[in-house]
Amino acid sequence: MEFVQILLLAALVAASIVGYARGFRMVYVLNEGKVRVDRYTRLDALLAGLLVLFLIAICFSAFGSKQTIDPRRVDTLRLIFAVLGQWGVIIGTLIVLFVLRGIPPTTLFGLDQMRIRKVIGIAVCLLLVALPLVFATNVVISQLLKIDSQQDSQEIVQIFQSTTNPIKKLPIVLLAVVVAPLAEEFVFRGFLYGVLKRYFGSLPSLLFTGILFALMHFHLPSLLPLFVLACALTIAYEMSGTLLVPMAMHALFNSLTLVLVSLTGQ
Repeated sequence: MEFVQILLLAALVAASIVGYARGFRMVYVLNEGKVRVDRYTRLDALLAGLLVLFLIAICFSAFGSKQTIDPRRVDTLRLIFAVLGQWGVIIGTLIVLFVLRGIPPTTLFGLDQMRIRKVIGIAVCLLLVALPLVFATNVVISQLLKIDSQQDSQEIVQIFQSTTNPIKKLPIVLLAVVVAPLAEEFVFRGFLYGVLKRYFGSLPSLLFTGILFALMHFHLPSLLPLFVLACALTIAYEMSGTLLVPMAMHALFNSLTLVLVSLTGQ
């Protein structure tokens, strides 16, 4: 029975690799991606540079800090307001500058290109294809580093696990399922990927934003799985032409993670 399970998992991982290899070839070899970046200017490049420096500084601060946080004592309501404030300033500034320059964000990020029902359908399909590869990468890293999934999980997962009050869990759910997918996709896949693609090419942009996205989760054991997920989200953006697809994929992925954590404690 165990051999059959391993064989099934191997087949799913192989199918995942083949699926995204085809998407990669379409976007980065045949140059058939749908993300258009011609409206970005040097002002956007300057803003992107400043934003990257800011995010890298946060990463160095987080990884260099020796302070440990007791997840049981975290005020989840204050946490979500702090995250909303941080992303609100960044995204609000970008949106204002886009509007003042006559560049509607809905058009820039393809938010008006597809109906929600179709977005959800594509997001579900592409996420199902990506999950085996992300899962396999996570398992391999966990085995190599001998990680205890309960003790070495991401900080936000530890906070969710240690919070028994449903009311205090709600801000974490909103943060994971709504705030993070919308904000992170807008910044990483939408703005940074678009600007870097405009000035440095699509493949360097894919790799750089994927690495930065993984680093911003401040959890070394998750770096490779999150990088794989980031690449899948970027390819989905290029294939669909609308940022709504990676946003939906991200929200579904985080929702699935919280459900699994609730059911298994891992």
